[in-house]
Amino acid sequence: MKKVLLTTALFFTVCAVSAQESVVKEAKSAKSDPVKAAQIIEPALVDPSTANDPETWKLAGDFQKAIYDDENMKLYLPGGQADTAKLYNSLAKMFEYYTKCDEVEQAKVQSGELKKPKLRKKLAKTLAAVRPNLTNGGSEAYNSGNYADALKYFGLYVDASQNPMFAEEEAVKNDTLNPLIACYAALAANSLDDKAAVIKYATIGKTHKEEGYRALMCLAEAYGKGEQTDSVKWLEVIKEGSEKFPTQEYFIGNLMDYYIQKGQVDTALSEIDAILAKNETPYFLYVKGVLQYEKKDYDNAIATFNSLIAKNDGFVGEAYSQIGNCYFFPAQELVEENSKISMDDPQYAANEAKIKELYAKAVPNYEKAKELKPDNKQLWGQFLLNIYWKLNKAEYDALEKELAQ
Repeated sequence: MKKVLLTTALFFTVCAVSAQESVVKEAKSAKSDPVKAAQIIEPALVDPSTANDPETWKLAGDFQKAIYDDENMKLYLPGGQADTAKLYNSLAKMFEYYTKCDEVEQAKVQSGELKKPKLRKKLAKTLAAVRPNLTNGGSEAYNSGNYADALKYFGLYVDASQNPMFAEEEAVKNDTLNPLIACYAALAANSLDDKAAVIKYATIGKTHKEEGYRALMCLAEAYGKGEQTDSVKWLEVIKEGSEKFPTQEYFIGNLMDYYIQKGQVDTALSEIDAILAKNETPYFLYVKGVLQYEKKDYDNAIATFNSLIAKNDGFVGEAYSQIGNCYFFPAQELVEENSKISMDDPQYAANEAKIKELYAKAVPNYEKAKELKPDNKQLWGQFLLNIYWKLNKAEYDALEKELAQ
């Protein structure tokens, strides 16, 4: 009985192998219709009896190449209408199948089943010739909001340079565009919240001299957001970005916020002064004023913000609001102090007089901020409401109705 069972199992195995081989033969016979042939061969790509044969993968890649070539030709024919989705999809599959073919063949060389690879050189040249079109596919997908396909196309382009299959293809191995395309892959991955892909491609993309800042921004987002954050790596990336791309406000702003949160304002001021010495921009000047304000160096903060206002080149409304803060918050400290002492205490009256004086100085600055930035109520809304409650009830009532709208 046992012998019969073993014989039966062997019979079914032989039948299964024969069935998959017949699938491959059927696909070959349908090669004049590559779309149909590509569908026929799909089962053979997952069955071990045929999937471990490099020729199966080459054949599948050949069908995709035929589909790609047909669509690509339409781009150059007068009045030709190419199906670009079909074009780029077949291009991606061609890459996947030919590289898988090489992988399977190399495994057979390593095992001694084959003496040397027969297909690598030809397939590498074929893929190297069409590889630039992956960037077109990635761009079209990205611009249409299809970030998954954009990542696929850009990723295939970048990954090729690390694939030993292309070791003899100088145009692929030493491709100077690789960091730029890696930036685009990182941007697509960032849109998908694919942290692993962001880290993979941004690490390459950050080396691009002009666009590398985009990759570093994505890298900072990957380390700084989500359920699993890495504050050490986030800070490393922010510092790297501020050093390599000192004109990019994103890195400087985040770094200064970090120093403020850690109580390292003096360090932040030292760094922003060094940055301003090389590249004075309204934003960096504004940051310096904010740091002086955080240090409670109000006189110098006001001087910095007035300098920014005089230049009239950006952040003017914000500067007026910050000057208002330089008067408002010291007044609030006195309000807090008065809440803890008796109204009969002589200090209470002295504080009240100083509060009104500081409020009076703050008002025109907040009102100017309101004039310049009427939609940004955070710059002036609650501050003026608080002050008007103390100084002018009619203004308070009018502003309260305005803010409620």
